[in-house]
Amino acid sequence: MILIMGWGGDHTAWAFQTAAFAAEFDVIALDNRGVGQSDVVDRPFTIPDMADDVAHLMDGLGVPAAHICGASMGGMIAQELALRHPRHVTTLRLHCTTSGIDSYGRLLIGSFLRVKARGDVDEFVRFSLPWLLTRKTFAERPDFIEFWIQRALDYPYKTGLVGLTRQAEAIAGHDTRGRLASLHVPTLITTGIEDILVPPSASEELHALIAGSELKRIPDAGHMHFIEQASAFNEACLEFLHKHCA
Repeated sequence: MILIMGWGGDHTAWAFQTAAFAAEFDVIALDNRGVGQSDVVDRPFTIPDMADDVAHLMDGLGVPAAHICGASMGGMIAQELALRHPRHVTTLRLHCTTSGIDSYGRLLIGSFLRVKARGDVDEFVRFSLPWLLTRKTFAERPDFIEFWIQRALDYPYKTGLVGLTRQAEAIAGHDTRGRLASLHVPTLITTGIEDILVPPSASEELHALIAGSELKRIPDAGHMHFIEQASAFNEACLEFLHKHCA
């Protein structure tokens, strides 16, 4: 299984998934270019380029095919991987992601980058979290919120402005709408019902575009529903995998 994280995130954001999935699968969680322990590339690149990175990694590790899982930008990469390298994809899981970015999304990304450019890590983390998690979680799980704030502040491989900006440029160019009908791979799409960053309508559009896909809506969850409601998310993924690995 290959886990591909979203904009600015690295493999550690799958903290609530790796052990659950590793009980049944060999799990590879990677850092996309520009974040974590991968190189920061200060030149333009695209979502297809990052999909090719994943294919090259699989080839280098001798993994001919895998269950591909992508969240947010990682879901964009997963779409391109399935389109460009279909032989590498056994099943496809697309979480809190979209087939293309609209003007609202581009404006929002610009707002994130402007806050990031101020250089105050604490401010950026506290600005970001309300876009990623629900009001209910903030109200009822303050220790959970504080855990993620401190984790971000203490993490030694923080994403810099260059890596975040280059990934944002790639996201802005993402558009798979006209090609997804060509996919013929078992696909699970999940969304947090209260996602305000990539709304459920984006997942519903993916579901309509990918023939035979399954759509799972996770209640009491925002964009990072795989963290906020990890048990429900993991259960949905494993149920899907059991169905298609039998």
